[in-house]
Amino acid sequence: MDNLILRKVKIEDKEGFSKYLEELVKASGSFKGVEFEDGLSFENLVKYYKEKEQIPFTNYYQNETPFFQYVMVEKDTDTIVGAVNIRPFLNEMLDKNFEGNIGYSISSNCRGKGYGKLALSLAIKEFRKLNPNDKIVICCYKENVGSRKIIESHGGKLIEEIPGVLTPQKYVIE
Repeated sequence: MDNLILRKVKIEDKEGFSKYLEELVKASGSFKGVEFEDGLSFENLVKYYKEKEQIPFTNYYQNETPFFQYVMVEKDTDTIVGAVNIRPFLNEMLDKNFEGNIGYSISSNCRGKGYGKLALSLAIKEFRKLNPNDKIVICCYKENVGSRKIIESHGGKLIEEIPGVLTPQKYVIE
């Protein structure tokens, strides 16, 4: 696991990131851990990420907040094995929709090997660089036992859930 790092998405990731997204959709039907804008070329997607990093945060009620898109890669091969999205600040809409400060996903062939736990550890360190003072809100579905255990292993305390067919849960990491 020492050969895994978290870094921002860059132009050179075009092929690997595309493969990762395809695999993610096949495995789970979603883009968890990835902020994605349909219809953009990869080059414009990378520009989009850089623009979103520059959004100033002024208050909880603003429409947009900054976010940072990372990939977790094997240093030796530069293979993307996971993705992490960090929002250093939440707004009212994100908070009400159970969208936390950190979202992450792991390639299906890497699950169950500790990669998710490492991804969250690295994401917490990056979050603290961007916002050293606030608590971290992280959400998952109660039915996603793996994510729940990862969050709890990092000191996550359940603060809210909405029972339903799927039960979204909101955790806080101090």
